[in-house]
Formats: sequence, C-alpha cells, structure tokens
Amino acid sequence: MGRLPALSGVLFDARRALFLEESATLVVADLHLGYAWTQRRRGLLMPLGAVEDAGERMASLVRDHSPRTVVLLGDLVHRAEALPGIREELESLCRPLAGLRVLLCRGNHDRRIEALLSGWRLPIEVCGQWTAGRFLLSHGDAALPGVDGECFQLNGGDTVSVIGHEHPAVELGDGVATRVKAPCFLVAPDLVVLPAFSAWAAGCVAGRDAFLGPQARAARFETAVACLGPRLLPVPLDSRRKPAAAGLRADASQGY
Repeated sequence: MGRLPALSGVLFDARRALFLEESATLVVADLHLGYAWTQRRRGLLMPLGAVEDAGERMASLVRDHSPRTVVLLGDLVHRAEALPGIREELESLCRPLAGLRVLLCRGNHDRRIEALLSGWRLPIEVCGQWTAGRFLLSHGDAALPGVDGECFQLNGGDTVSVIGHEHPAVELGDGVATRVKAPCFLVAPDLVVLPAFSAWAAGCVAGRDAFLGPQARAARFETAVACLGPRLLPVPLDSRRKPAAAGLRADASQGY
C-alpha cells in the first residue's frame, strides 16, 4: 500500500483497490463476475477450472482497511444473466461485506443488474454516481452530468473524480528484451482511474491504446501506479508520449 504526495487522503493498494481514508470508503472497479459463464453461454468454451477469487481478495481488503462503505465502480458482472455460476460468484463477494454499506455505480455491463440483485436478495445498492467527501465516484463510461460533450472539467476546487471502465495497464521493460504488462492506477490532478479488479481483464496500455470514455480521454495523466504482485511502482508519465520506461530491476528500490 502507498500514497502519492499530490493526492492526500488516498491509499493505493496493490490488490487493485483504493481506500479513501477520511470517509473510510473502499473502492474497486470492473469485477466482471461471471465472465467465463457468460462466454460459455455464447458458445465460447472458456475454462471453468480457473477459480474466481474476488470474494477472497475482497475479504482481505475489508480485513486490512476496516471500511464503513464499499463502492464498486461498475461492471460488477460481465452480463446480468440468471446463471447459477454468476449467483455463486456474487454471493461469494457479498459474504465478507456483511454489515457494510455496499454501493454499485452502474456500469455499461450492468444492464438489468437491479432485477438480478433483488431476485437473489443481495445487499447491494445501485446508483449512477456517489460522493465521498471531495471524491466523486462513477463508472467512467460517460461524461458527468452538466459536462458538455467530451470536455471534462471538474468544478469545486479540489474535487477529484474516481472511475474505472478503462482497465488501465502500463508496460515496463529492461530496455533490452524483457517486457511486462502490469495493471495500474492512472493519476491526473482531478482524476484517478482504477485498474480492473477482474483477473480476466486484458488491460488498456497507457500511452498506446485509446481510452474508451470521455473523462479519461480528456485527462492529462501525470503518474501510473503499477501493481506488481504485492508491491506498487510509481511510473512518471509524459502526456505527450508513451509512459516512461521503468527498469524491472528498479522495483525493489522504488516500489512501495
């Protein structure tokens, strides 16, 4: 876990989560639960032997941070279908959240999610966006209300938008032949993009791939915070170029 000096009150967690300290809010994005089940229903033979451990990872985050509120930044499921496998994954996620307020900021994959949650009596509230202190939480697939087109600008001084949707990643290399793609947080002065909590997410490489949503497209990101196993590695970004190369050998000395 670590902090960035320019963003007070925010704790970055290498388990692809954000903890907002003042409001005791735990934030994760893009779980895409039931991905394999949904793909198999479409006729794609995705392996079902791979264990979905989102519930276990959520339990460890709740144990370490003791949040009052948990906010899921959209795309809770890959598709809201009443399949037994999807129900099992959702129930596994909800077990460690018992007694906490759990909010889902609806994402583009969450169509008809309210009926699914209600039918299975899962204690998750659905909303469009949520405010936690100076942080405005939403999925990130659309411009915020009152924002024209793709010109994204937050008002209110130090307000920071926190979104998912983009599945950001950063490529790190040794400058010779070894390269690795790691999920990452992207940080701009008024915007933080979370990595996907899903283990299936391929990742949109910062500086190479096009962003999907208007908020990320309009942002000038200054830092990527790469998730390398249990460690975090801040990587400076130049908004005019690809992310600065960061040698893999630097992880031990620069990670936090």
